[in-house]
Amino acid sequence: MFQRPGADPLQLRTPERYQSWTADQKAQWLWRNLILGTAHRPTELPPLVLPFRTAPLREASVVLRAGELDKTLTRISDLMEPGRPKFIHARGSVAMVRFQPDELSPFTGLLARSDEGGGAVGLVRMSLVARVFGDAAYTPALALKLLIDGTPSADVLAMNHTVGQGRDFNLFSNTMTNDLSYTHNELRTAQRLMSVLFNRVSRQPRRMVSDHLAQVDNTGTIVDEPIAPDRLIFESTQAARAVFIGRAGVDFRIVLGEMAPDITLFTVTGVRGPERVPVGTITMTTPFVSSDGGDRLFFRHVHDPADRKLA
Repeated sequence: MFQRPGADPLQLRTPERYQSWTADQKAQWLWRNLILGTAHRPTELPPLVLPFRTAPLREASVVLRAGELDKTLTRISDLMEPGRPKFIHARGSVAMVRFQPDELSPFTGLLARSDEGGGAVGLVRMSLVARVFGDAAYTPALALKLLIDGTPSADVLAMNHTVGQGRDFNLFSNTMTNDLSYTHNELRTAQRLMSVLFNRVSRQPRRMVSDHLAQVDNTGTIVDEPIAPDRLIFESTQAARAVFIGRAGVDFRIVLGEMAPDITLFTVTGVRGPERVPVGTITMTTPFVSSDGGDRLFFRHVHDPADRKLA
């Protein structure tokens, strides 16, 4: 068993030389040892904690110190730094997935056609920004981690917008994107505060890029002339949306756990200039599982290096 009884989930670490493994080896370890080895029972799910509820002083120091915030843009790892709390998206559910590129994709690297090294195995984590209470809006998010042979993973984070979707409890109701800078400026107080904080380390705190997905293929080979979309759009499928019909008020982790392990969750579109072009699909290869290990996964907020304020 990966985690000894009573072990502190804040101290989970990847094995030695993990980064040099093949994508399939990483996938097996992440799923069997990290996720299943620390899985929660459906009847004993941990609470959807709010920020600053588990370790207030430590969590506040992460938010207030620019050097700590900058790690979300620069750290290379599949797991959170040992001892570091997760102050947003604290609880979620994870499934192994396959990113299947579209044969019409004009992009390179992981986003290229299959015969050009595109596509990858990976994980998707669905979560909420924070627990919903009072009149707070429901704000789902997805985090995608694509695994690469002998090379650090490629991460993507996406949301519909930072305002949320009111009292719509379907995680898949709206399209999501990794670039939230082009619209939705009517931020609530909490979102405005987060934008102010991340503005200390980035000139575009709500804009994440996808260049890194085009720079390397699934074997770890560097692309000589990468072609990347300006941003990505994730549109949920009818099959994914249907799972939440009639389940308003049910913990989203329970609903996700009921999904068949072969559902295509999203079609992915790339925006490049005025054009929208097909990129691929994201399909489950395992059920969704809530676990301590899944809640300790780290997903880098990939920003344009030119937008970083700290060197």
